[in-house]
Amino acid sequence: MPQLKPIPRRTTYALSTTVYTSPWASSWQRIYRQVFWLSDGLRDTERISLLLHKPEDSVYRVITELTVNGFLSLHLDRKVLEMNIALLKESFNMIAPRKEEFAHSFYERLFSYYPQTKHLFAQTDMRRQESSLMATLAVVVAGVERGDSLVPTLNTLGKRHSHYGAAPEHYPLVGGVLLETFHEYLGSQFTPAMQDAWSNAFELISNQMIEGTQKLN
Repeated sequence: MPQLKPIPRRTTYALSTTVYTSPWASSWQRIYRQVFWLSDGLRDTERISLLLHKPEDSVYRVITELTVNGFLSLHLDRKVLEMNIALLKESFNMIAPRKEEFAHSFYERLFSYYPQTKHLFAQTDMRRQESSLMATLAVVVAGVERGDSLVPTLNTLGKRHSHYGAAPEHYPLVGGVLLETFHEYLGSQFTPAMQDAWSNAFELISNQMIEGTQKLN
């Protein structure tokens, strides 16, 4: 069977909050506004591009940017990608009081499970790296809540990681370890819905970081 085209849909949070309050949204170029309001959960990317008389790849780039910033959800063949701000914020706030321990456990687990990643941090101050991890998660959660444009920040972060030797195949490993660390610290409070929220968020984040490395070429 052929792969279905992605179908974008406006998020409830964006419709109730950020599309009206976000400084970034107020400065959108016309194509961002057009794509946002045409994303009704019924039209796929091909249909939207035809309506706008724009190349489909250009429309898809706008859709992915709006998705990573929490304005759209993206319905794919077998899953839905969305920044679920309520669940991301709730679960992050639950581990925030123990953020230093959380970050330390994350890297201990990463290096234990995947020793091949340890050399990436050979010249790194790990205490500073642990703080950077938690700061990045905080920036993402707060940014989605405000409706900020996170793409430039994530592209830059990806470029920085590529200089350390991080490759696309490392990102799924990191994502799995992040989820397990949440489970370690929150136990049954880390619900399946929260796990899905962080899994989706990490996929969207890592895609933008990888795209940042590709802009180096």
